[in-house]
Amino acid sequence: MSSHSDRNPYATCVGSAHRSGAALAQILAAATLAADPGAQIRRVLQADARQIRVAGEVLQPRRVILLCVGKAAPAMAAAACAVLGGALSHGLVIYKDIDPALQRDPRLTYHPAGHPVPNERSSAAGVAARTLVATAHPADLVLVLLSGGGSALMVDLAAGISLHMLQDLTRLLLASGADINAINTVRRRIDTIKGGGLARAGAHTTLRTLILSDVIGNSLPAIASGPTVANPDDAEAALQVLRDYHIIDQVDSAILAICRSPMTIQPVAQATHIIADIGQSLAAAATTARALGYEPTLVSATLQGEAHEVGTSIAQTICALPPSAVPRCLLWGGETTVTLAANHGLGGRNQTVALALAQGIAAGPECLVATYATDGGDGPTDAAGAVVDHTTWARAAALGHDPHRHLTQNDAYPLFAALGDLLLPGPTGTNVNDVVVALVENYEL
Repeated sequence: MSSHSDRNPYATCVGSAHRSGAALAQILAAATLAADPGAQIRRVLQADARQIRVAGEVLQPRRVILLCVGKAAPAMAAAACAVLGGALSHGLVIYKDIDPALQRDPRLTYHPAGHPVPNERSSAAGVAARTLVATAHPADLVLVLLSGGGSALMVDLAAGISLHMLQDLTRLLLASGADINAINTVRRRIDTIKGGGLARAGAHTTLRTLILSDVIGNSLPAIASGPTVANPDDAEAALQVLRDYHIIDQVDSAILAICRSPMTIQPVAQATHIIADIGQSLAAAATTARALGYEPTLVSATLQGEAHEVGTSIAQTICALPPSAVPRCLLWGGETTVTLAANHGLGGRNQTVALALAQGIAAGPECLVATYATDGGDGPTDAAGAVVDHTTWARAAALGHDPHRHLTQNDAYPLFAALGDLLLPGPTGTNVNDVVVALVENYEL
């Protein structure tokens, strides 16, 4: 990843005021670098003049066509282009337009699109992706490289549903506290390219998918809404999500009509491979922590739930640690959700976790905790998350802020900005969920 080429992007984010700051910066950088999509592509994709090897499978296509979709699409595309060399014919890169240093290849078309709410460019991207796959020759290899964010970036709506309807639905789902599995259950029902739709468009040719997972448990239908895997849902699944999150009365009637219509599950017979997930990041964080003199403990790799409650729970875990002469590094990975208050402010799930956590450790042991999104973006902000310690809550109050109001009104960003405690590494080029790192210093009875 370019952001790690000549500096640690977290060093200035964490700062040097706290004695654990330098260690925390190194651990965050290691966790992010471990999920470098370029390295993972180079690990599973090889090519020479005669054949292409995809995750161990040997293929001899007439030509290779590349489709890259998601937040990590530019990095995945750059690596694939370098590996494939002259075997690559052409392709399409659909990405979130946030990377000013985009590395372009003349054989590829680059298509920025909307995220987290899809826009007109997302609809155009869906048409372009379907066309790319549908026009491939039977002797071609279509190589699909997927990463998180693909659901919003690539859209091909069912007849009768407008982009405006989808945008309203997306905002409702995001504000409701629905997790990615629930949200993508609805998306698969109303979007013809999702739930295997892309693979069906390319059923006449060889299609292989390599995935950088941002979904807990690596559920293939949930990652980018599963454009190359079969939809596992029954006909009532999408409606049930709308009921469960109490938004069914706010959804457009045209969407409800499709969710209530008969549904045929269509099989998809194309190979799909997960090439990286949060596991690599957590393992690298633990290894780096140990090398720095901390005893690492993986508390959970399936962190999920309401961000406020998760932050409180993490604080309780930290405060319940028995005394020890050895400094410790506690690790969590996963992805929380936020149910937005009616008059909410600005923030993201990781900033919410951090602020709730700060309240819980205010009377706890000396510690330094970072909550961050591995893609560098937390909610509708330029921050990846925030760094807190046992003094954060009091420092915020001393500056005249009401941290409790900022927490309950989903307004963590301005508070952390005032404290100078936002994590601002910029786009990282990868996307494998969120990581929480807690460094707890030595303390004894």
